[in-house]
Amino acid sequence: LSKLRAWEGGRNAALRQAVARKQRIVLGTGQEQISHSVPRGSGAEMASPPKGSPNSPGDIDNVASVLLTLCSEFGFSFAEALHTRSDGHCLVQSGAKYCSNGDAERFYQASREFVFPLQIGIPGRVWKYKNVAQHGDVSILPSTIFLRAELARQANLRGCVAIPIQVSSTAHFFVALFYSSEVFSSQEVGHSLLAKAREVLAAKPSYCLSIPPAPAPQVDPGSSAGTRSVLSKSRSWLKCELALNKAPMERSADDIDDIMKFTRRLEFFKHMPEPQRAGLCRAMQLAKYNPGVIMHKSSDPENKQVWRLVILGRMSVQVTEQYSDGTPYTVWLFDGGQTFGRSYLNLFSDPSIGTSAWIESVGQCQCLEIQIPPEMECDFKAWTRPLWYEELTRYFGVSINEAGEALGMCTSAIKKICRRHGIARWPHRKLASVEKVISQIQTKIDEMELSEAKDDGALNTLRNEMFDAIKQKMQCASNTRAVVLPDG
Repeated sequence: LSKLRAWEGGRNAALRQAVARKQRIVLGTGQEQISHSVPRGSGAEMASPPKGSPNSPGDIDNVASVLLTLCSEFGFSFAEALHTRSDGHCLVQSGAKYCSNGDAERFYQASREFVFPLQIGIPGRVWKYKNVAQHGDVSILPSTIFLRAELARQANLRGCVAIPIQVSSTAHFFVALFYSSEVFSSQEVGHSLLAKAREVLAAKPSYCLSIPPAPAPQVDPGSSAGTRSVLSKSRSWLKCELALNKAPMERSADDIDDIMKFTRRLEFFKHMPEPQRAGLCRAMQLAKYNPGVIMHKSSDPENKQVWRLVILGRMSVQVTEQYSDGTPYTVWLFDGGQTFGRSYLNLFSDPSIGTSAWIESVGQCQCLEIQIPPEMECDFKAWTRPLWYEELTRYFGVSINEAGEALGMCTSAIKKICRRHGIARWPHRKLASVEKVISQIQTKIDEMELSEAKDDGALNTLRNEMFDAIKQKMQCASNTRAVVLPDG
C-alpha cells in the first residue's frame, strides 16, 4: 500500500510539473521587438505579432500609427493595443504601442506576459461590451478591476481610456488603451478621444479600421423574461419549484425530497453532509426579482449567513468610481447555478478610494435564498463553500491560520479550495520574500535619486529590477487559470 501511495504521489507531482511547464510556456511568449514604418524615435513601435495572430502585420502597423497620432494630439504617456489570440479565448498584446519614456516601456514589457479573457480587467470588459471605458486613476483601483495597478503606480500612469477598434475586412477587434500621468477628473477626455479617433480613422479609409457604434446599455443580451439556464429547464427543477412555492412549514417529506434531489447537482451543496443539507433545504426560499432590483450593496453590513443561488436570469456586479460621474459599469455576471453573497463586493469596492459596488438583477430572475442558521455556523466553517481565487488573494499576505479566522473557515477547508484553484502551497512566505526585495530596491532608488552623483545607468538598472520584482509578485498572486489560458 505504501508503494502504491508513493507511486500515486510521484505521478501527481509529475502531472503538476507538466501543467506548470505548460503555463510557463504561455507566460513566456514574448517576442523580440522589431521596427516598422513609424519612425523609432517617435516612441510608437510594433513588436512582432504572436504566432497565429488573427490580425495581419499590416493591421497592427495601422493601429500603431493611430496610437501615435492620438497620443501626440492628447499628450498621453503610453498606449497599447491588444487583440484576440488565435484561439479566440483571450486578449493578448498585439505589438502596437506608444511609449513616451522609459517607465512606460518597462510597463509594456512587464505587461506582455499577461492575457485577458472575456470580461477580465479593463481590456476584457471593453472586448465584451464593445464600449468605451474611462477610469480616473487606474493606479489605485483594486486588482480585480485593473490587474496591473501596482505596475501603473510604479510607471506613474494614472488616467486611462480604452476604446474598441474594429477591422472592417475581418470583423476582428483591437482594444486600444491610452494612459496619462494625470488623473482624469471628468468624462470629457473619453468623449474627446473617441471623437478624434473616429475622425482619424475616417481620414484613412485604406486602414479599414473603424470604431463600432455605441451599443445598448451595458447588460448582457437576453429577453425580458430572463435568460434560461440548463438548471431551470430540468425536470428535477420543476418538482423542486412546486415544493419551494409552499411555505417552509407546509412542505411535506416528499417536498423536501424533491428539493434535496435538485440540490445534489449544485456546487454549493456538493461537499455538504446530508443532514445539514436537508436542514437548509427545509428552510430554503425561492425569490423572484424584476429587472434592476439590488440584492447587496458594499455599504451594507457584512452578512456571511445569507447566500443566493441563481436559477433563472443573471445577476450583475456594478461599480462606480470617484471620477466616473456616478455612471456604473459591469465587472462581473452571475449565471445559472452560480452562488453569490455580500462578501464578493469587497473584491471590487474600497471606500478609501471612492469605489462602491452592488449586485442587481439583469432581466427577470429567480434565486434560491439560503440562510445559514446560527447553530450551523461551526459546521459551515469546515465546508468548502464557493470562494473565488481573488477572494483568497486578499489574504495571501498573512498566514493561512489568520486567513481562516478572517474568512470564518477552518484551514482544512481553505486547503481544499486552494487545491481546486491550483494553489499547491499557501504563498504567504513567497510573497513576503518578494515584498522584501521590492522594499530593498525602492530604498536604493530613493538613495540614488537624492545623491548628488546620480548614475543614470545604475538607476535604470534598479528600475528594471523593480518592475521585474513587481511582475513576479503579480504572478505569485494572479489567478493563472482565469488570467492566463493555455493555447487551445
